[in-house]
Amino acid sequence: MNTLRKTYALILKKAQLYRNGGWQYARVLKRTRPDYESHFYAFLIDLNICLLPVYIWIIEFLLILCGILPPHVFDLLFYLMYGLLFLTSVIGLGLVTARLHGQSIGYAYTGLKLVRRDKRPAPAIQVILRQALGIGVPLMVFGIVFEIWGMFLWLVIHMCICLATPHQQNLMDLLLRLVTVRMPDDANLLKGAGQTQETAACPVKEPVKKTVQVREPVRQEPQAVSPIDLHIRSNYSDDAQLDVEEIFKQARAKNMEIISITDHNCARANAPANRLAGLYGIQYIPGVEFDCELEGTRLRILGYYIDWTSPVFDALERDSLKREKDASMVRARLFQETTGIQIDIRSLLESSRFQVISGRDITRMVFHNEETRQLPFVRRYLDTAVSAREARRLFEHDIFGKGGPCYVRPSYPQASHIIRAIHDAGGLAVMANWHLDSLSRQELDRLVKLGIDGVEVFMTGTTEDLTVRLLDMANREKLFVTAGSDYHGPARREEQLGVTGLPEKAEGLVRLFTSAAGNPGKTPAPAGMQTDNRKGNH
Repeated sequence: MNTLRKTYALILKKAQLYRNGGWQYARVLKRTRPDYESHFYAFLIDLNICLLPVYIWIIEFLLILCGILPPHVFDLLFYLMYGLLFLTSVIGLGLVTARLHGQSIGYAYTGLKLVRRDKRPAPAIQVILRQALGIGVPLMVFGIVFEIWGMFLWLVIHMCICLATPHQQNLMDLLLRLVTVRMPDDANLLKGAGQTQETAACPVKEPVKKTVQVREPVRQEPQAVSPIDLHIRSNYSDDAQLDVEEIFKQARAKNMEIISITDHNCARANAPANRLAGLYGIQYIPGVEFDCELEGTRLRILGYYIDWTSPVFDALERDSLKREKDASMVRARLFQETTGIQIDIRSLLESSRFQVISGRDITRMVFHNEETRQLPFVRRYLDTAVSAREARRLFEHDIFGKGGPCYVRPSYPQASHIIRAIHDAGGLAVMANWHLDSLSRQELDRLVKLGIDGVEVFMTGTTEDLTVRLLDMANREKLFVTAGSDYHGPARREEQLGVTGLPEKAEGLVRLFTSAAGNPGKTPAPAGMQTDNRKGNH
């Protein structure tokens, strides 16, 4: 029993670490042999636990045949078996999985977890419905209609559906928009939650609140700085802090050679950056990053070697700001209608550089006002979170995050439009590393067909599995390989300038792409690939 209690406490501890940021390092199941094996083993474990009443009934049936039990109890035991089967498969499986925050016993044993499509923890009601209607009810129905063979028939049907979907989902997963992910290892769980190994070593004894005391040292650990960083944001982006010159100062202090500033839906930083490059002795590649979508899936595309003076970028920036402003007004209205809290919209707009009201802005206003802080549903976050900062983060996620009551999804231009705009400005279009692990093989192939030129393979936090997949795709499709830190400034300490995760032995791959930096007349090209006319205008 003591071992079970420790195991249960460890599962809950990992669930908390996952919820507090570890989800960023989870990996959605793909069509690979290790993933199929883990998922199959987990399913067999859960299935056998659900079928325990059937196994017991078989033993009782054999005892009746042997004359140990009287025959007249057969019907009673038969109906009792179905009653217990209902409890284990329809009710018990869902409740246990919800109690373990998306991990059934089989999932916990194999390191899997049932989550939402964005990899964040799924609500308990969704987990219960998925397990009950996706596993328990079909098991009961097929068992009643076709008896024991029906259960095997359902098992085959269930496996075929999982094999047919790109992320090994069953029908209820598709309806409820759930996926199965492989849990991050302990190091990444702790990294995502900002904790140390010592904090997690004793999950039962150590209070969660002690994690706040060790966050700062973890983020200050020195990491290898690459001489190349092609994914940096300046204060031309709405969520970054540093001006362009400060970025160059930091890059020179770190002896970096080549950088690119890729602001969010804005190319205006390239003008000052191009002037400062010679002053600081750093090669500079003009860049930009755009939000877009591919058949409903949101992604980001980087543009390099662009003519930033092209009017297409001004038009895209205006369109982006208009979409964000429209969405922010809807967000503010929804918040007021949902919570009954009246917020000072004018004040929020005036304090925003881009006149956009984000969920974070509203959250900050709510938590900085003593009257709203005392509201029960706000107070709950302050009382249960490990810090005020964590309370704000959880509040913002629950209220404004995907699936929340005030979630507003702006419309985004199609990926084909962004790729074409970058090409029209003489640039190269590169898939940003952001959420690439959530794209299927078919979606990645679709981007290649649309004319994508490269892929951002290296970035801190990218799993080894994803890195291998992206390198394989780059080699297969003759795509450029890039690396970036996604540095936003000191406020986001998990990202550091020049820390891209680029190993020294792979640096040559990225230098193929940067070979034209500081040489506008030259066009980079992957080995063995001739550049077309579109790529010859840099």
